[in-house]
Amino acid sequence: MITEFSVDVDTLNLSDSKSLPVIRVSGEIDIYTCSELRKTLASTIESSATDFLLNLENVQYIDSTGLGTIAHSAQQIQTNNGQVFIICTKPQIKKIFEVSGLLSKNISIYESEDQISVPVEN
Repeated sequence: MITEFSVDVDTLNLSDSKSLPVIRVSGEIDIYTCSELRKTLASTIESSATDFLLNLENVQYIDSTGLGTIAHSAQQIQTNNGQVFIICTKPQIKKIFEVSGLLSKNISIYESEDQISVPVEN
């Protein structure tokens, strides 16, 4: 079953002093839908986010265009030592990130939002 594409932005409170923008994506990320994802990621980065969480739990498919969109956003925040935390439970999508080499950069994959911990800046 293919879910209609959607992107929602939320906030995950990690502590009293640290929160993380959360971008939840559903459906397929491909050449037809990645422009909406690109706009949301750019808006998140422009709002001074140095780290963000990209929840892909409800994504059924991602193509090279979608992967490139995520890689570009990760590259943009890397200059400020930013980190992209990806939530993904589907083995086939995890494999795409592993094979692409993106996990050696500033992108990390987790099974759930509960596993995320970001150092609190002093």
